[in-house]
Amino acid sequence: MASLLRNIGIVTVLFGILYQSWLKDFLFITVGINRVIQPIEDFPFNCRRLQHEQLEGCEDLWLDDEARVLYAACSGSISRTKWNQGMSKFDVNGRRPGGSQLMALNVDSPGSDGLFGLHPIKPVGYTGAIGDERLDLVGFDADIIDDSTVRFYLINQRPPVNAEKKYLDASKVGANATIDIFDLKRGESKMQHVKTFYHDAVYSPNGIASLGGGAFVTSNDHSTKVGLRKEFDMLIGGGNVVHCPKDGACVRATGSLIFPNGLARGSDGLIYVPSSIQDIVRVMEIQQDGTLKEVDTIRLGMPLDNLTVDANGDIFAAGFPKLLAVLETIKDPMTTTAPSTVLKIKKTKDGYETSKIVEDRDMKFLSGVTTARHDVKTGRIFLGAAITPFMAVCDPNETHP
Repeated sequence: MASLLRNIGIVTVLFGILYQSWLKDFLFITVGINRVIQPIEDFPFNCRRLQHEQLEGCEDLWLDDEARVLYAACSGSISRTKWNQGMSKFDVNGRRPGGSQLMALNVDSPGSDGLFGLHPIKPVGYTGAIGDERLDLVGFDADIIDDSTVRFYLINQRPPVNAEKKYLDASKVGANATIDIFDLKRGESKMQHVKTFYHDAVYSPNGIASLGGGAFVTSNDHSTKVGLRKEFDMLIGGGNVVHCPKDGACVRATGSLIFPNGLARGSDGLIYVPSSIQDIVRVMEIQQDGTLKEVDTIRLGMPLDNLTVDANGDIFAAGFPKLLAVLETIKDPMTTTAPSTVLKIKKTKDGYETSKIVEDRDMKFLSGVTTARHDVKTGRIFLGAAITPFMAVCDPNETHP
C-alpha cells in the first residue's frame, strides 16, 4: 500500500509539473478552451467579403501607402491544402494551374463591383521550377527602392526537381524554397525578375521582413522540411529565424522557436516574431554578428500568424482564437470557416499597449484570417487568409456606439 501511495504521489507531482509547464498553456492558449470570442457587431467596423477566384488563399498582404496600392500573395484555397510544406502537404499535382499570383488592389477606389480594381501583376523573366513560370507564394515583403520602383521579396515554395527538371518526391525531400526578388514600376502590371535567392539555412521559410539594401530576416517554421522530428515541432520547437545580410552568408539568428511565423520589422528597427502555437511575440534586436537578441516579449493571449506595421508604426496581428477550427478548414476550405481576431500592438514610452481591434465569432465576414493590413489614411483594414476562398475589408463605422 505504501508503495502504491508513493507511486500515485509521484504521478500526481509529474502531472502537476506537466500541467503547469505545458498542458495548461496548450489547452487554454493554443486550443482556446473557455476563450470568450466576441461577435463582429461589438466593433466599430462595417466588414464585407471580397469574393473572386483570384482572391482565394491570399496568405500575406503588403500596402504601398504612397502609391495607394495593396498587394496580395494568392495561391488558391484548394492549392494550399494540397501543396503546403508547413502543413506537410506535398501533392505537387494539386498546385493551382498557372501558379500563385501577386494581386493588386487600388485601395482608394472600391469601384462598382467593390473589388478595388483587382488586377494581377505578371512576372517577367522568371522561368519556374520546370520552365512553366509558376510561382508558389507564401509570405512576402517589399522595399520602396525609389519614387517609381517597388522591390518584392517573395517566399517561393517551389517543388523539388532533378537536373532534367523532373519532379522529385517532395514527401521525401521537401520543397525547394527560394526567395525570388522582383522589381515593379509603380503603375505597371508587370514585375521584372531580379534574382532567385537560395541558401541551405532557409529551408522552410514562412514569413520574411526586409531590412533594406537587400538584407532580410526570415522565419523557418519547422526544424526540418520532412521527417519524424518535424512532427514534434509544435510541442518542443525547432523553428528559427535566419538573418541574410546584403553581403555574406545567411546565419541562423535565434535558438529553437515554436512555429515562428510572419515576423515583421518595426518602425523602431526591432524584429517582432510571432508564434502560431504560443501567444508570444518575441521582440528582437539584431547584433553585430548577425544574430538576434531577445529584448522583450509581448503576450496577446492566443496563437498568431502574420504581423504587419502600419504608417503610424502600430503593429497589427492576425490571431487564431480557435486554432483547431482553423486546422479543420484545411479539409474543406470552400465551405468550412473559423473565427478570426485582429489585435494591435502600440509602442509607448511605458512599454507596449495591446488591444483587440475586431473579432468575428460567428464568421459572418471573416474566416481564418492570417494577415491584417491597416490603411491609416482611410482607416480600412484589409484581411487575407492562407486557406479561405475570399479576402475581406472592414471600413470604420463612425456611428458605432
